[in-house]
Amino acid sequence: MYRWAACPGSVREAAKAPKSVSSAYAEEGSDAHALAAYCLERGEYSSASHIGEKMEVDDRSFTPDKDMTDAVDVYINHLFDECSGDGNEQSFIEHGFDLSSIHEGCFGTADHVRWHPATKTLTVTDYKHGAGLPVEVENNKQLLYYGLGALVTLGLPAKTVKLTIVQPRCEH
Repeated sequence: MYRWAACPGSVREAAKAPKSVSSAYAEEGSDAHALAAYCLERGEYSSASHIGEKMEVDDRSFTPDKDMTDAVDVYINHLFDECSGDGNEQSFIEHGFDLSSIHEGCFGTADHVRWHPATKTLTVTDYKHGAGLPVEVENNKQLLYYGLGALVTLGLPAKTVKLTIVQPRCEH
């Protein structure tokens, strides 16, 4: 998204480049996201029961440890705490969106989107597993992009879009 926002033509050129090798940090983040999605889809309030359990993601496997589950639980608990409890909300876990109608090749996946019909609020929450650099919400282009993706693709009559980042392993 950052590349596209700065130089839209770069998307086409980047697609021609050889696929880059993922780092161990990126894989760990993907694993944490997969664990969180797994728990949320099952209504689990904690991921701790999955410590030491071999889990499959795409074409590889991983085994959550206590550090990962502690961080993922902060994210899961944040999402459950945000529920109004009135039973009318809708949650979208790993919400894929396509914005090709706005600009060719624009798509993405928001970690969590919640629709609050009573307040007409669309909440987009991005989970960051990284421990090195804090990711700020203010003017965060990726988060704004996720908010736009959710707003456009869901077509809900939102009056407010609330954008949140949960990054439990990095002090802000």
